[in-house]
Amino acid sequence: MDAEKGLLGAGIVLLALAALSGFVQHRAREHAEAFARWRVVHAGGTAGAVQLLALSAVWKHFGQGPAVSLLAAGLIAATLAFFFGPLARALDWPRTAAVFFTVGGLLALPTYLALPLLVLF
Repeated sequence: MDAEKGLLGAGIVLLALAALSGFVQHRAREHAEAFARWRVVHAGGTAGAVQLLALSAVWKHFGQGPAVSLLAAGLIAATLAFFFGPLARALDWPRTAAVFFTVGGLLALPTYLALPLLVLF
């Protein structure tokens, strides 16, 4: 996997999905709880997309190799899981949301702990 292209592609797709969720958020404006849930989907997805896009722009400075590619894949997967978890919750699918949050947490912990090592080495 070309890490830069993977981060860029995932960031673009996530940004599009987050933007579309803004329409659903607007439609739910009459119901405070639903509006809040969709707001998390929209804002969180946008933030995750920006993170992936920013990382794609600087990733070339982190070197090459399987470990670096695996780290990029972990970042993509964790970011997507933390988008689809709130999305499942907004759709009132609590078990699916719990799975996404669990998988996201399991991926994010080692990935985000390892990320600063790229800067150091």
